[in-house]
Amino acid sequence: TMDVQEMNAQAKEAVSFMTDMASALVAGIKHTDERVSMLIDEHLAFLNQNGHPVTPQDFANQARFFLQDDFHLGMLESQQTGLAYFLTAAAEAFAER
Repeated sequence: TMDVQEMNAQAKEAVSFMTDMASALVAGIKHTDERVSMLIDEHLAFLNQNGHPVTPQDFANQARFFLQDDFHLGMLESQQTGLAYFLTAAAEAFAER
């Protein structure tokens, strides 16, 4: 079982990652920018270190799934309009590197 502290750390990291991605989008930083790649790199490293093996391709697939899934799409778009699309474009560019 996952302990609450570990779960909180993962939830915090996920929120922090999405907030940083939303900020990049609002600031007009391109999805291919090195700063965006670093955010994704750190996010995937965190997941992999915390028992969630995720490849860049898995991450791109997940982002694409969010676009098709009303719940996740609504959640991301309510945080920042365009975030789901920005995340997908960034994840796909990252996976192709």
